[in-house]
Amino acid sequence: MRRATLSFFELPAADPERLAAFYAAVFDWAAVEVPWNGPRYLRLLPPDSGEPPGGGILERDPDDASGEGSLVDRLTVMIRIEGESLESALDRVAANGGRVLLAPTAIGEFGLFARFLDPEGNSLGLWTARPGADA
Repeated sequence: MRRATLSFFELPAADPERLAAFYAAVFDWAAVEVPWNGPRYLRLLPPDSGEPPGGGILERDPDDASGEGSLVDRLTVMIRIEGESLESALDRVAANGGRVLLAPTAIGEFGLFARFLDPEGNSLGLWTARPGADA
């Protein structure tokens, strides 16, 4: 039987150390060097949520040529935020060299979404569920 599952994400970086420092400052994620024969590789260690990663397909906004006002205009890694506001996380993003593209925006009755670019230009989204809504 054929099967394909999501495994993990990789973020390209010209300066892996700088990008690892960004994620440590913003989300408290550790990074460890992985020895191998290829380019430098730092593995990020976000906390285990206990649930498998998922995915979705979101239609692009045809009226937004730059994509910067869109919810998502390119592959975007989503990070669920719990225990603090999206604004607090976005403040750390901006303070550590990232660029906020979308302030927290309500997504129906489900929750709030925000989007930013890390210092290397990788697109990431932040999500928080509204109380009582499915995460």
